[in-house]
Amino acid sequence: MFPLLYILASASELFAATPPTRPPTLRGNPSFTASTTASGESVCFTQDLKVGVTSDNIRLFLAPPVNQTVVTQTLVELLQFNSDLASRANGGRNTIQDSYNIYVQLCISSDAQVARNTRTVQSLTHGDTLDHTYWDIAPGYSYIDAAVAAGYATLSYDRIGVGKSQHPDPLQVVQAPLQVEIAHGLVAMLRNAQIVQHAFKKVVGVGHSAGSTVTQGVTTKYPKDFDAIILTGTSTSPAYVTTALASFDLTIANLDASGKFDGLPNGYLVQPNQQSIQFPYFRFPNFDPRVLAIEVANKQTQTFGELLTLGSIVAPSPQFTGPVDVVLGENDLVFCGGDCTKPQDQSALVAPVFYPAASRSEHYIVPGAGHSIFAHYSAGKAFAQMLDFLKASAI
Repeated sequence: MFPLLYILASASELFAATPPTRPPTLRGNPSFTASTTASGESVCFTQDLKVGVTSDNIRLFLAPPVNQTVVTQTLVELLQFNSDLASRANGGRNTIQDSYNIYVQLCISSDAQVARNTRTVQSLTHGDTLDHTYWDIAPGYSYIDAAVAAGYATLSYDRIGVGKSQHPDPLQVVQAPLQVEIAHGLVAMLRNAQIVQHAFKKVVGVGHSAGSTVTQGVTTKYPKDFDAIILTGTSTSPAYVTTALASFDLTIANLDASGKFDGLPNGYLVQPNQQSIQFPYFRFPNFDPRVLAIEVANKQTQTFGELLTLGSIVAPSPQFTGPVDVVLGENDLVFCGGDCTKPQDQSALVAPVFYPAASRSEHYIVPGAGHSIFAHYSAGKAFAQMLDFLKASAI
């Protein structure tokens, strides 16, 4: 225990505004939990933060589903050819103004001197049906460890309606516009020393899948938030998303056999089994079955509110002028139909379409990886390219 305690005690000095014997204070609540990543290589502090937001949500004319039959039929209508369900359900603006508990994990170097001099933080936004653990799946599959080793701090969090964060109304509240506002709020807190007593000078937005869409939404509405962005698991084409969503076989979360979603309203949905996770996210045989088992154990919820509003935040970001990196798994089923090299490199198309004013851009196809890039054997190649991109961008 002594080495771990020593590391945590040393790291706790780095953001302290008061004498170094006191740990950093997470604003809004003096308590926090100190831990490490799965490998033990990075020191982390976790906390529930109260994030205040005002969001222009969409009033959805859709009743909460009373049973699984209604859920399935609603998904059929959403995914069918030329579906107009999203437009039919759109009842106009619904302004949400409230504060929500968001679970965050700030990770830093275990070397106190390195940590004290860290001035750039990466804000990590996970995809649908995942949570903050996607960024630290297991030793060797941890983007957090790679980023911290490269001299960055990271902030991963559970999006609202997911994991350890608050679970409000899954139709009218947990929507894509609200996810954008929460991501924006966390950036402001990082820059203003409101999470730990340390103001970061640069913030990099890193997203995966729907988390990349949220990151794009931030750059469109708040183009000065991020100094650079890295979008993983996304492309310019939604053509294959319906196939992937159908394979999710989404079911009412409170009926899940795991029991961990008991008590949630019926609008919270979940993938029911290993097959419904492997099919859209993994490419056999390019992954360790133990990593798939971890991802199945860590599965999380999606809401009807997000499914019906995610498209509303997709737009070009002409005022974002920072560097842009796009990373896709070679065999991503969700955004490329299983081959991101055909008919041309799909990762190369994103920046020209969405970021015409980017100062520079890079793109990369991760060999052998499916949609959940970081869960494949080639995850390390993705980590290396992403971090090299930031260094080349002087971030």
